[in-house]
Amino acid sequence: MKCERPAASTLALADRAARAAPSLLGVVGTSALAKSVPSESGAGGKALPDEVVAQIADRTDGVPLFVEELTKSVLESGVLRESADRYVLDRALLPFAIPTTLQDSLMERLDRLAPVRRVAQIGAVIGRQFSYALLRAVAPLPEDALQAALAQLVASELVFQRGTPPEAVYTFKHALVQDAAHDSLLRNTRRQLHAQIAEALETHSPELMDSQPEIFAQHYAEAGLDEPAIEWWGKAGDHALRRSAFKEAAAHLGKALELADKPAATAPSAAPASNRLRLQISLGNALIWAKGYMAPETSAAFARARELASREEDASERFSAYYGLWVGHHNRGEPARMREMAELFLREATARPDCPEALIAHRVSGMTCFYFGDFAGAHDHFQKTIELYDQARHADFANRFAQDSRATAESFDAVTLWVLGRIDEALCLAKRALTDAESAAHAPTMGLALLVAALLGLVVRYNPEAVATYSQALVDIVSRYDLPAMWAGFAAFFQGWATWSDGAEESGLAEMRRGLAIDRESGSIWLLPSFEAALAESEASAGDTDAGLRRLDEALAEPEATENRWYEAEIHRTRAEILLKRDPVNTRAAEQSLQAAIATAQSQSARSFELRAALSLARLYRAANRDSDARAVLAPAVEGFRPTQQFPELAEAQALLSALGQ
Repeated sequence: MKCERPAASTLALADRAARAAPSLLGVVGTSALAKSVPSESGAGGKALPDEVVAQIADRTDGVPLFVEELTKSVLESGVLRESADRYVLDRALLPFAIPTTLQDSLMERLDRLAPVRRVAQIGAVIGRQFSYALLRAVAPLPEDALQAALAQLVASELVFQRGTPPEAVYTFKHALVQDAAHDSLLRNTRRQLHAQIAEALETHSPELMDSQPEIFAQHYAEAGLDEPAIEWWGKAGDHALRRSAFKEAAAHLGKALELADKPAATAPSAAPASNRLRLQISLGNALIWAKGYMAPETSAAFARARELASREEDASERFSAYYGLWVGHHNRGEPARMREMAELFLREATARPDCPEALIAHRVSGMTCFYFGDFAGAHDHFQKTIELYDQARHADFANRFAQDSRATAESFDAVTLWVLGRIDEALCLAKRALTDAESAAHAPTMGLALLVAALLGLVVRYNPEAVATYSQALVDIVSRYDLPAMWAGFAAFFQGWATWSDGAEESGLAEMRRGLAIDRESGSIWLLPSFEAALAESEASAGDTDAGLRRLDEALAEPEATENRWYEAEIHRTRAEILLKRDPVNTRAAEQSLQAAIATAQSQSARSFELRAALSLARLYRAANRDSDARAVLAPAVEGFRPTQQFPELAEAQALLSALGQ
């Protein structure tokens, strides 16, 4: 808006406002206040009387919008008379002639626009921005009268216009202007208008039903029509879930459930039980990503869903409740409840012929087996998940069960296969998992695939560049979709490990510790064994072997409570390596740790972990001239191991066996 140079008294107003609110004016600048008497309002650059300037400065505290609105209010009030170069008071200025609040000022201006106020009110009920077409469908005015009213609103600068009718779009200058117009309506009138607007939207803007269902939900809710409001809030929540807008989804679904839970006397049959259950499940799935797997709100949502599902004879949604409860137990490290929920899920899903949720039951069982260190069982379940996957049939399962099932099963099975000693298959499947995750076009699926790809890199230990790439991509997803804190902790730890592996030990250690602290604070424990082992190895490499050993001793004590045993063999092996680093002469404790690592790996069919530990123990025996013991421990670990160029320890073990002879 073009303005002439302000007169001296207007500059005085700006100076007084600047003294009243220096921090604000330090941002917006005095020039914003100098524009408070625009030429379009009829004031031009003419000065205001000092009494008017004093009252405006006193009541605006330097807020530019307030300055402008009060100035216009005074100009429109009739208390001023225009002379050649300034405005003068036409009569005595009463102490409260200038409204005390911005709301009062806006209401006075609307009242002075009585012939067009109704149009402003209808527009305000539509929203901050409203189209001519929708306004015309609701406003009870002839078209020429409607256009004249809008022209007057635009001239008052309370509303801005873009385009020309019938394609015009109008925007209230400020949300406070909209609020003033909206709040000036009686409650029953507002409700009637909201209902009319919702119906008009369905007729005139059907495309919004899919793209912005929350608009319909809001209008039906404001109209007091609970049943359609519940339906549309549910649609809005599902739409937000599909867009990975998880906090938005949780908010929409929370509103739907709040209406659905009204006492029967005020909302009879507002939502059928099956719809109530579906809304509850959707809320739980939104909270998984808005609050986290372990958040009390998430657990409470799924517990409520399970309670509701128990009343339904044939409710497949109960499997969603099982999943939500299981994933909380899994991340918190609650072994008995985790196992119980996984077994219940698998038993019920496989008992139903051609049950579509059976693949989720196998995925849950696979991750449960992995957690406990049953790698062979984990692989069987992951393969079953992959075999059962049908893209068309399971299209909505990514939102119902947190991630795309095929990509998730492939990711975890890649780590499982590597541990089982099937190295080439594992690395091939890991690439396919990332490709399938990208094809799923689902942010949490991609996030988990990147997480597990980085985990595999940490376990393999030979490709920190890939870990850095995966963890940075994970950081981007966490930031873009505002995922819970534990995901930021995962990404930070992997970035720290990659940095440490690249030679920046101090900064790498700091970042690993930060990531580990975030994950411990969040309550997620399933990855902690691998993190503790990697950090202990890094601390020992930096010269602090005592810190590394303390960390590993604590990590070995945790499975007694959590039964999180998938990385137990590697913790024993890493402990032995640090013991040898601290004292290369007294090797008995290191030997015992390596024997424990081998025994654990053998009990878990963890061939790669067994080979690593056996190689370390064989080297220890060779250094002590115990060649027969070295052969005895190393030969079984190498025997039957599938040939590969992607596992350097295998070539090292074979070379050592050759040196030891038969």
